[in-house]
Amino acid sequence: MIRKEIHEIVNRSAKEFEQISDQVWEFAETCFEENQSSALQSAYLEKRGFRVKTGVSNMPTAFIAEWGSGSPVIAILGENDALASLSQEADLAVCTPITAGAPGHGCGHNLLGTGGMEAACAVKEYLEANKLAGTIRYYGTPAEEGGGGKVYMVLDHQFDDVDACFVWHPSSSWDVTTKGLAIVSAYFKFEGIASHAAAADQGRSALDALELMNVGVNFLREHVRAGTLMHYSITNTGGPAANIVQQNAEGFYILRNESQAYLKELFARVEDVARGAALMTGTKFVGSQIISNYANINPNSVLDEVVLQNLKEILPLEYTEEEKAYGQQFVDIGTKKDVKTPYKSEATHGEAIICSDVCDVSWVTPLSHFFGVTLAQGTLGHSWMTVSQGKSSTAKKGMHAAAEVMANSAIDVIENPELIKKAKEAFKESLENNPPYETLMVNCDPKDYRQ
Repeated sequence: MIRKEIHEIVNRSAKEFEQISDQVWEFAETCFEENQSSALQSAYLEKRGFRVKTGVSNMPTAFIAEWGSGSPVIAILGENDALASLSQEADLAVCTPITAGAPGHGCGHNLLGTGGMEAACAVKEYLEANKLAGTIRYYGTPAEEGGGGKVYMVLDHQFDDVDACFVWHPSSSWDVTTKGLAIVSAYFKFEGIASHAAAADQGRSALDALELMNVGVNFLREHVRAGTLMHYSITNTGGPAANIVQQNAEGFYILRNESQAYLKELFARVEDVARGAALMTGTKFVGSQIISNYANINPNSVLDEVVLQNLKEILPLEYTEEEKAYGQQFVDIGTKKDVKTPYKSEATHGEAIICSDVCDVSWVTPLSHFFGVTLAQGTLGHSWMTVSQGKSSTAKKGMHAAAEVMANSAIDVIENPELIKKAKEAFKESLENNPPYETLMVNCDPKDYRQ
């Protein structure tokens, strides 16, 4: 239920959160390097009366801010990491890097994390004013873009006492998420024997091994389940010289499938391909270094319905003619040039797909995730177009709306304990009907992450 009181609370502090979002946009810090962003947010929440714990789960930029006591415990998640090489001037509909090669917020996490903080603060103020029991937490989670901060927090049992969890993500649609792909990313490294090309018989080419691995994986594509995605890049060719046999080579692979269990099986097959490539070339497959592994989402129908109803109540958002003209610039260069309006206003259910460590949290506590409109239709994610719109009034309008939806949804379940009971029952049933949660990151360490 959308509450006037929550709307007023959000409005009172809206400018402060807009400034925080803009600062995080400007910091543009990548995986596990969100030092300024984390410090800014944790200091603000402490100022607002939250108890703040930093360095959570052995990650310097992870923190948990908590207010209240007792049950229920409601969590709201946030992210702050930017993407490499996406520096871009704000509000320009043409690619214009501020600093070539520098990072930029190509996934809108400056809005995501700040909107989550905004929701947590609104819930805190509402509970305080209405003398309601319960605990509200904001999780400042690092490294969603490949590092898997939430997975480390799951493995460290940071969500074990959470009764319900809410999170959103900036997008060009309003959608309550029920679909997701599990994903694993890893480096594959080969070592050979160096020699001059004139004496190539004395050498063993690591680059040959990597190229043969890529050929093998491309043949493997015919023999995987429908919906499987496989991507790769060559991160080390062994050097630019052509008149040598390369001693070292490395590739980076990303695999996706809707089933975490199948993804584990597929990853083992890719490792076998790498071993075969090493055998064929007389080189050594050093091994795979897993960087991240995110599960598929485990949707919670009870919490999703709460969020969906609040979305339907708060929409449509109103945009000025100036804001519509602003959005149309990006529609004109995007992938949906025939749309009638730059910004979608209807709420959907189960149309969008998520690949995120948010999904791992959904296997240890009831969770609802939704996408919220901060971008013009047709905007490409992980692109300079997303960075450019990250400080706009339309993006901030979507952030405030998302904060209201999360805050009202949290209060809905606090004021109606039956909803939490039903959400937990649905969660328990989902665990009984699915393979147990597991992650290939169980032996990973955030200190080993490579950009």
